[in-house]
Amino acid sequence: MMAWFKKLALILSGVVITGCSSGQQAVPSLDTKSEGWVQLASMITARSEMAAAEHDGVIYVPGGFGGERKFEAYKIDSDAWQTLAELPEPRHHLMAAAFEGQVYIFGGGRSVVDWSPTAEAWAYNPETNDWTAIAPMPEGRIAGVAVTLDEYIYIVGGMGGTNALLRYHPGRDEWTSLAALFESREHNAAAVLDGRIWALGGRWQSRGELASVEIYEPAADRWISGPSLNTARAGFATVPFNGSLFALGGEILTGKNQALTSMEVLDPGGGKWEFGPNLPLPLHGVPAISVGETLYVIGGADKPGAISNQGLVYAYRP
Repeated sequence: MMAWFKKLALILSGVVITGCSSGQQAVPSLDTKSEGWVQLASMITARSEMAAAEHDGVIYVPGGFGGERKFEAYKIDSDAWQTLAELPEPRHHLMAAAFEGQVYIFGGGRSVVDWSPTAEAWAYNPETNDWTAIAPMPEGRIAGVAVTLDEYIYIVGGMGGTNALLRYHPGRDEWTSLAALFESREHNAAAVLDGRIWALGGRWQSRGELASVEIYEPAADRWISGPSLNTARAGFATVPFNGSLFALGGEILTGKNQALTSMEVLDPGGGKWEFGPNLPLPLHGVPAISVGETLYVIGGADKPGAISNQGLVYAYRP
């Protein structure tokens, strides 16, 4: 599996990082099939393959290609960005979650040419604007997803030593390894809906992009199969919104080599994914956050297998 990451790192190392500070970048042509999207204040530092977490009306965005040590926050009520304390170490393809007033980051890679999965983790305190090291993960992980459920933070998928679901207890600062995913997957998406953890899509070296979905049931510590996506995709975002799951964008590097504008929506009651309005432009390596009646899509790259960062931010309001 590491050979696949090394190959992609070599591709990316020859790509110029594009994008510039807020208000200066050229806006790509928008997809004519996109509906309900509004453009917001652009990122201070255009990035992709980063993470995002929301707390108290603020969306925190750590690391990523184009700013491996950057940490910036978007204030929803004022539509404005703020620069915060840099990450303790450079990271891309990292994982992040908010829990009880703090922002946690986990794993990732160190640079565009270093995709070795790391295990270090830190907690950020918004009141003091500083980072504190916490217990490292049981194994290094890169290109997975962190989600919060009840009193725990879970690390879902990614490349590392195993396929185990990793669970972190912030109060005790300790980790537990739980049931492994059926399928190996990195550049996957994950979200919590109705008390269960959903792991979606992604990529694996021997199989390329995946459309499969798995659902974790915490009480039984087991995974079950869920409804597959219509489009196999990796590097995309999944977020619960208005009682449904939304899967947005991503890329296909196996065969087609394209970044995606498509958005799929799952009504858990119906058990089937349906296509919704397209994203305003093709995006991969992009996080999404839902707050109230709005879904936010932040940054990302608009060309497949490339660091072509525009730093654009969009809100979806149906």
